[in-house]
Amino acid sequence: MTRKSIPIECLLLSTAIGFAATFAAPWLELRGTYAAWRIVEWHTFWRGDNAFELASVVAANYRVPVEFATTAMQDTVRAVFALGSALGAWQLIVLIALLIAGARMRLRTDASRARVAAEIAATIVVNVAVLYALAMLLALPSSLAPKVDFRASGSAVHSDSLIWSSITILPVAPALAVAAFVGQLVALWKWTRTNARSRPSDH
Repeated sequence: MTRKSIPIECLLLSTAIGFAATFAAPWLELRGTYAAWRIVEWHTFWRGDNAFELASVVAANYRVPVEFATTAMQDTVRAVFALGSALGAWQLIVLIALLIAGARMRLRTDASRARVAAEIAATIVVNVAVLYALAMLLALPSSLAPKVDFRASGSAVHSDSLIWSSITILPVAPALAVAAFVGQLVALWKWTRTNARSRPSDH
């Protein structure tokens, strides 16, 4: 392993961890009710208001009204979404830069443009498939169960809104995403310094 390759390997590792932590791992645990159901959801930041498990009792394309028990909970979801979106945008920028750098390296080895384009497309497809599979796998703690109510009146009507009653931030994924961001910055800084030192002097 050469000294010049260490920052690149650190950048690749940080990017892989960053993508998994940002787009696949759950950031929030939400607990709530919908009609006669109790719902526990492990959500990635980008998942949005509709639950994974809710599609089991309503149509997947049906927009369910969403309510929060407190405005503070809604503010928490918005803050997490903002942080996740910023980190996600950064991860996409780094991935695009890595793909461009990799394509240039392949073209310098006299590989055809069509072959390089096919390799990049295959890399993107594999990454999207892996991230989607991880997102579904890591959401398995989500659950949907019948809600048992002890009501004084049998005429009481269940709400047709999805009402989130509690929200818990799952700290592992956000922490790893931030750590990956820091690791990428450090790797890019070291890589820039290494390249600057290896350039021949103009004088």
